[in-house]
Amino acid sequence: MFNTKDIEKEIYDFWKKNKILEKVRKKNEKGKKFYFLQGPPYTSGKIHIGHAWNNSLKDMIMRYKRFRGFNVWDRAGYDMHGLPTENAVQKKLKFKNKEAIEKYGADKFVKECMNFSVEHAKYMNEDLSKLGVWMDFENAYMPVKKEFISGEWNFFKKAHEQGRLYKGMKVMHWDAETETSLAKHELEYENITDVSIYMKFKKKNSKNEYFVIFTTTPWTIPYNLAIMVNPGSEYVKMKVDNEIYIIAEDLAETFADKILKKEFRILEKFNGGKLEGDEYIHPLYDELKEIYDNLKKKYPKIHTIILSKEYVETSSGTGLVHSAPGCGPEDQEACEPYGIKPFNTLNEQGIVENLGKYSGWKARDDDFKFIEEFENKGSLLGTEKVKHEYPHSWRSHKPVVFRTTEQWFLKTENLRKDLLKHNKNVKWVPKKSGESYHLWTENLKDNSVTRQRYWGCPVPIWVNQDDPKDYIVVGSSEELESLTNKKLNDLSIHRPWIDSVLIKQGSKTYKRIPDVADVWLDSGTTSWNCLYNDPKLIKQYFPADLVLEATEQTRLWFSLLQICSAVMFNQTSYENVYVHGMILDYQGTKMSKSIGNIISPYEVIDKYSADIFRYYICEVNAGENINFNWEDIKQKQRNLIVLINIKNYLLDLLSRGKIKPLANLDIEEKYILSRTNSTIKKVTDLFNEYQLDKTIIPIEELFLELSRTYIKLTRDKSNTPETIDMVLSVISEVYKNILKMFSTICPFTLEKIWQELRSKNLVKEESIFLSSWPEINEKYIDESLEAGMEEAKSIIQEILAQRDKEKIGVRWPLPNVLISSKSPKSLQPYIDVIKTQTNIKNVTLKQGEKEIAIDTKITEELENEGYLRELTRKIQELRKKANLNKSDKINLVIVTKESFLQDLKQDLKEKVNAKTLEIATSTSKKFKFSSKEKIKDREFEIYF
Repeated sequence: MFNTKDIEKEIYDFWKKNKILEKVRKKNEKGKKFYFLQGPPYTSGKIHIGHAWNNSLKDMIMRYKRFRGFNVWDRAGYDMHGLPTENAVQKKLKFKNKEAIEKYGADKFVKECMNFSVEHAKYMNEDLSKLGVWMDFENAYMPVKKEFISGEWNFFKKAHEQGRLYKGMKVMHWDAETETSLAKHELEYENITDVSIYMKFKKKNSKNEYFVIFTTTPWTIPYNLAIMVNPGSEYVKMKVDNEIYIIAEDLAETFADKILKKEFRILEKFNGGKLEGDEYIHPLYDELKEIYDNLKKKYPKIHTIILSKEYVETSSGTGLVHSAPGCGPEDQEACEPYGIKPFNTLNEQGIVENLGKYSGWKARDDDFKFIEEFENKGSLLGTEKVKHEYPHSWRSHKPVVFRTTEQWFLKTENLRKDLLKHNKNVKWVPKKSGESYHLWTENLKDNSVTRQRYWGCPVPIWVNQDDPKDYIVVGSSEELESLTNKKLNDLSIHRPWIDSVLIKQGSKTYKRIPDVADVWLDSGTTSWNCLYNDPKLIKQYFPADLVLEATEQTRLWFSLLQICSAVMFNQTSYENVYVHGMILDYQGTKMSKSIGNIISPYEVIDKYSADIFRYYICEVNAGENINFNWEDIKQKQRNLIVLINIKNYLLDLLSRGKIKPLANLDIEEKYILSRTNSTIKKVTDLFNEYQLDKTIIPIEELFLELSRTYIKLTRDKSNTPETIDMVLSVISEVYKNILKMFSTICPFTLEKIWQELRSKNLVKEESIFLSSWPEINEKYIDESLEAGMEEAKSIIQEILAQRDKEKIGVRWPLPNVLISSKSPKSLQPYIDVIKTQTNIKNVTLKQGEKEIAIDTKITEELENEGYLRELTRKIQELRKKANLNKSDKINLVIVTKESFLQDLKQDLKEKVNAKTLEIATSTSKKFKFSSKEKIKDREFEIYF
């Protein structure tokens, strides 16, 4: 039994032992260049199902390009720096925070990170190889290597020379769990439920008037410095009991009914612009008087009403937006024109510092304490639970907080036009992903490039110890070695060793800033670092012909690649992009550890095979998510068995016939050869257009058509000496072309089949991957023939459905079928096909609307023929159980009372390949094989 799972190790070892990939590379070394840029998976140690999908697609296109003679750049690579590794090592060492790392020793910690990364990259090399992925794993690029870091420093220097690096105080999304800032592209948004609050802020110099604000982040209220209103909206003063509340007109009634649950009266209506400059008293003023007074001296317009059309809307809340410029980039932007600067005292763990009685409270975690405080102060009007989107760290997956920190930024907003221009000639599959990229780029903001961690590419900025405005940006490891006379290696170019490397110029001493780079700059610089940062290779290969990743990378890796390339080379870093979706469970829920619905690729591969996994996953529509389904996996297994069975059939024919040049073809042969060459043409075009998801189905349909239509139609031909050679030659031609095309998807199985064909001298190349892509023979393509056969097949299906309805099995011949058609002449060539497939003796064609009617009257002669067919099938089944080949002859005896068999004796003898045939009413002879069969109401005993 040909088991797709069992042969994988055999073929994997065959490739390795015989250096097949090396031979393919050698064969194509003078071919046209194809630069595939590997998007680096993170070195977690085990590939997840997304990795398996992603790399199967990549392998598929590279196999195609190698078939076409391309010299494929296939260097593997990994993402290794950053928080996931730090977190894994911290977990291993049972460290909770940075303090524990410092106590242990940053040097020892970084060594652990290095060992973890390199070790886990090896595990992933093995796993991806066993998935059938052919890449240069031995020389995989690693951002932890000196060569790679040097290339990344080159980017920093270029950015500096273009005036793109600047230092600034900005409100940053902050991951308190990992104690570092996050750029916008490092956020993932999730729906969460928060307790939102409605608060009243007393209008200054008024007796009982209050501004009503709404927020979902109670912890930010101490940092409130302004209230935003929309000058384009109408506001009202509404009286409730003895207090007057200022609120947006559209929200007054909802607020009174839902939150206050009280009657109200409108006293006055006015435009929001009228409120600008009105002062209010902060609810926590008594507790934080000294702090707020000092801030008021610096920024006179704090605790006043400011205007914002962009950030205030009146569809929910109160229409008055609490603004804490130190706790949100939008708030900071709105306050900037009023001279109000950010105010935030959170430390790196997200804990409040230097804020009176609130010091020690934790952002978000202690929201309930803040709410209780507001209630005690008499400023809380109500609460409600609100489900809303909130940013989370894509590394720790925890909700972020906001901190005002000093960071180094990369100026990219003025790159938008260039990036959009570069994108015009990029081919995106699917097109909608390119549109998403365009939209993201149109709204591109400057992002911080520094992180306050240990394990990362050190930011190559050395600052004068006596003058912070005087600094040097180093552009390579070689440059630093030249400036310092110190030799660097893979480890010493990292923190903490690099921190002690000083640059001295005359009386000036320059020390490196302690930050590491945003880890996305590692992957963003791969387009030239993958090419060993070698100017010759960059000139030869750059830009990449293809990048291929999941939809989430549209705003991540795809964007960073273009930003970095625009800075370095002022051109695109890639010419074609293929985007696949995400894997969901069968219910359509995103797979996650917390839910417990993750399916490992190993589950599928161990149970079925890597090939079946690849076959199933790679035909998912580009850009679309997939609901993982085990039943679909099983169907792919069944289809692959069909392909294997064709091989068995072909080898059986080969034992009885000879391969000859194709000539004197009948309609069945012309059809399958047309279909084959049409498929080669279609699949070739799809691969060339990077429509990878659409390549599998045409090949699948072809081999199923070969099995279900051509082989079925030519059963009699394959058992006839005069025609067996033609059938064998056609199946061999078609099958070999299918194998080549489908080997891009199922490399192990197809290689095994190829080796079996090679052992029979049907193919000559040592490996299927040392052969060439099928040539398109245009002379065989006949679209009208294919269309006609499709129509004939639809008629056949209808006839079979009618037979089924009448409960007449297909082995029982029927006398006639009447087919009405608008163009009956076009069906004339397919009459024999229809008759053969439906077991109907005569086909009558008639002009008219499409209609099919079968004649179900079975004569005695036809009924006997039906019995003969059924008996033939029973004998063939017994032959199969006896492990006989078709060429093996038998001495056959049929014991029955049915006299009609005597007239059909010769026909039966030929059909079952009997040397002798005796039909008797009894027998005393002894036989090796026998069975008793009942066909309808008649009994037969079979002996041979």
